[in-house]
Amino acid sequence: MIAKNISGRFGEKKAIEYLQESGYRILHHSYKVAGAEIDIIATDGDVLCFIEVKTRKNKDFGWASMAVDKRKMQKMILGARCYMKNNPSYHTFRFDVVEVYGEVRTSGFSVSELNHIKNAFEA
Repeated sequence: MIAKNISGRFGEKKAIEYLQESGYRILHHSYKVAGAEIDIIATDGDVLCFIEVKTRKNKDFGWASMAVDKRKMQKMILGARCYMKNNPSYHTFRFDVVEVYGEVRTSGFSVSELNHIKNAFEA
């Protein structure tokens, strides 16, 4: 479990780096509200993005995005509603998933693949 938490944190860090390099502005990391958690809240131009990061070693058990089930989607939607209620200046939003494949090594976290799925699901 410890290795999973460590790789998850590294995955989120790599996702943030990727998003910033792609021109996103990171507003929040690990945003928690009303029993919901959103890994990353960022803007892509004038679009507010609620982003779930899933980190896996490989695809042996399917794509990482498959772990974003209905329950997780509902929690993200709840968190997004709370966020938008407190930040009414945003009118356009979407839900993305970033899949990070890689593993923790002595030299750090080695990413073998990163996939950004825009509009992964709708509210």
